[in-house]
Amino acid sequence: MLQVKSRRGRPKGTGIDDSDRIARLAEVLKVRPELTPTTAIRGMGFTDPSTIRRLRDKYKLFVQSLDRLPADNGKATAPLRTTRAEDAKSTAVTLR
Repeated sequence: MLQVKSRRGRPKGTGIDDSDRIARLAEVLKVRPELTPTTAIRGMGFTDPSTIRRLRDKYKLFVQSLDRLPADNGKATAPLRTTRAEDAKSTAVTLR
C-alpha cells in the first residue's frame, strides 16, 4: 500500500495575485526612492500587518529577480571580483 507522508506546518504562499500591487509599489519607489518599501506600502493604503509583510516579501523577491536579469545594453557584464593576477594580466595586455 502506498503511503503519502503528510506535510507539516503552514502551506507556502497565499495564492493571491499581487502583481498589480507590486508594480504600483515599484513605481512609487522609483518616484520616491527615499521611502522604504514598508512606508510606501502603508502610503498605498494598506494597514493590515499581514498584507504589508506579504507585499514587502514579494517585492523583495521581485527586486532580486530583476537583479539576476542580464543588462539590456547587450554588453557582457564585468565579473564582480577579480584576482590580482587577472588584474595584472589585463593591465599587461592593455599596455602593449
